[in-house]
Amino acid sequence: MTAMERTNLLLAKVLNLALTEGVSHWSLSFSDLSLSDDYATHFFPCVEWLEAEGLIRVGEYARTMGGIANGSIENISITSRGMAILGQKVEIDGTPEQLSSAIKKVSEGRVDYNRVLDALGGLLGGIIKSVSS
Repeated sequence: MTAMERTNLLLAKVLNLALTEGVSHWSLSFSDLSLSDDYATHFFPCVEWLEAEGLIRVGEYARTMGGIANGSIENISITSRGMAILGQKVEIDGTPEQLSSAIKKVSEGRVDYNRVLDALGGLLGGIIKSVSS
């Protein structure tokens, strides 16, 4: 799996949790994502990217010593922009689907994530740009 595929899977897992938690404050640690250590290097940068793009808000990054993904991210909440983007319809393999549904399936391992994740990063980037305009 490439670095970009790992990035996209981690983004999908974080966004799926954000959808599950809704507009509330919750914490996230790398172990909550049930991913191998190959994904650790992407943990904080992916959450920081989601925050910078305005999909989530973060109260605090509580990094600790002992590893690249040690610590937690506190008081996360999904934003209205995040909800709007995840509510968008996208086409995956010729089938229209709500982005939130595709993310949930990928996050839960119910679909071949290599096929979907190839499109996910571009879809997120494109939708973020279109919503920003």
